[in-house]
Amino acid sequence: MLSLIYNVFYVFFVILEIILFLYVLTSWMQFHKGFRDFLGTLTEPLLGPIRHLLRHSIFNNPTADLAPLIGFVVILFLQDFFYTLK
Repeated sequence: MLSLIYNVFYVFFVILEIILFLYVLTSWMQFHKGFRDFLGTLTEPLLGPIRHLLRHSIFNNPTADLAPLIGFVVILFLQDFFYTLK
């Protein structure tokens, strides 16, 4: 039963990683604005707090948004964490 819960969390973070990757891709290319807004709505709970922390740190960079990169690192850490708990 516990293994099932860990697998669900692992799959959740894999899906979140794919959504974050699509969000980054749509920011570089011209896509339908509604699709980009939808991806932004899904990723904002992860990226919002990271952006807030970056704004108040030495990594405050007005030319590049580092929040997706840090978000990927956090997601990969959580994936590895839940994978080792299996």
